[in-house]
Amino acid sequence: MNTFYGPTNQSPEEKRQQSPRRFTTMIELKPEKELYYRELHANVWPSVLKRIEESQIRNYSISIAPISGKKYLVAHFEYGGDNFEADMAKIAQDPETQRWWKETDPCQIPLPERQAGEQWLNLEEVFFYNP
Repeated sequence: MNTFYGPTNQSPEEKRQQSPRRFTTMIELKPEKELYYRELHANVWPSVLKRIEESQIRNYSISIAPISGKKYLVAHFEYGGDNFEADMAKIAQDPETQRWWKETDPCQIPLPERQAGEQWLNLEEVFFYNP
């Protein structure tokens, strides 16, 4: 399959150079855990929010997409820092975030197409317009 790049669909190299960088990810939501997941996110722990902010994450949202009788979580965020891998490692190493994930991960079913070592499937952006 051919991929087409242009002003509204940057190449992967151009996307790595943009600031902020945009990310969209997806994972399945366990139906029996939906209410608990919603409750958790109604009052996210301040320590988790602080770590997200300190790791240069902005405009972070999670939406629920009902598709063919299942529900999926679709997350979007912008990264404004200059070392994505290091900032994501800080999140992963944070004890409070690890404790948060012990609550949220059991609510999710990782998709088989995700990259090795990833919980969420990274989605490819094919259109962006910001006049």
